[in-house]
Amino acid sequence: MNVRDFFADRKKRRTVVTISLMVVFFTCTLILVWTCSEKLFQPVGFGKVSPSSVESMWRSRLSRHLPGIYRTQNIDENGKFSYERFSKGDTMYCRYFGLLNIRSEPNTEAAVVAHISYGDSIQVFWKENTGYVRVCYQKPHSAQIVEGYCMMEELSQQAPSDGRVFLDIPRFKQQDPRWGSLPLGDSYETIESAGCATSCLAMSYSYLEGMVTTPDAMAERLFYDEEGNLGFPRSYEKNWDTNYLELSLLKLRDGIPVLIGGFTEDRRPHWVLITGYTGDGTALKASDFLIHDPASDERPTLAEFFTDYPIYNKIVYYTGEES
Repeated sequence: MNVRDFFADRKKRRTVVTISLMVVFFTCTLILVWTCSEKLFQPVGFGKVSPSSVESMWRSRLSRHLPGIYRTQNIDENGKFSYERFSKGDTMYCRYFGLLNIRSEPNTEAAVVAHISYGDSIQVFWKENTGYVRVCYQKPHSAQIVEGYCMMEELSQQAPSDGRVFLDIPRFKQQDPRWGSLPLGDSYETIESAGCATSCLAMSYSYLEGMVTTPDAMAERLFYDEEGNLGFPRSYEKNWDTNYLELSLLKLRDGIPVLIGGFTEDRRPHWVLITGYTGDGTALKASDFLIHDPASDERPTLAEFFTDYPIYNKIVYYTGEES
């Protein structure tokens, strides 16, 4: 039988077509399985797969915005650095005299997650096109680490050297209704009537311990006599020297706020907390020292405190020593 006669038979022709289609289908299936197997059966490990040429170009462009050592490194698949790298960012310093916001996102509408203050060091990682930079910040006297964004224009590569100091210390008022009516020990005095030193210690402890201690919580840690007079903790030192401005500045530069007490002409006492310094460090003036006054918002400087309480008493500051 010749080929023409073979294909003239309809049944045989149908058989040949069916077999041909099966061969084509089987061949295509083999090619598809072989192609996918390179991806499906790759060994699993912790190493990253080299990015494609397009992804590599994207990473390269993004890395141009990274400071220092990160300009040559890749970003991960989410466009972020892994946490382990946060200890190796470029160190920069806050040059804004006051509190600079760290926000959850790189825009002015995002929530404020922390503050940094003048001279604080911070780890910077990359720049956003909004003018913000990605930062990592460890709060003073605390193991807490905050990640977020702050304005690049308020940071400097060099630490400020003009002698000014600004400590990020919370403000508490002794007349606050949350604790103002609470008694001081077993005395007839309350935090509102005589809790200025207690409130100053609460502010000082909140900063030094890295966690909020309100005046009512502070009062539970202190001793008062029957007249409501406070016994300062043994870790605080009292100093009656007349060079209190010089000593206060030294303590501020060590990151330690200073309590200072004064009297009115009729011997009525009051305490405030020294939290910053705005002078040049040469001729020390009371007007250059910033204070938190637990009784008023009308006395932002030590000079204004002395206007109302002109008789100097003493300063008290934390030493950490339980004498």
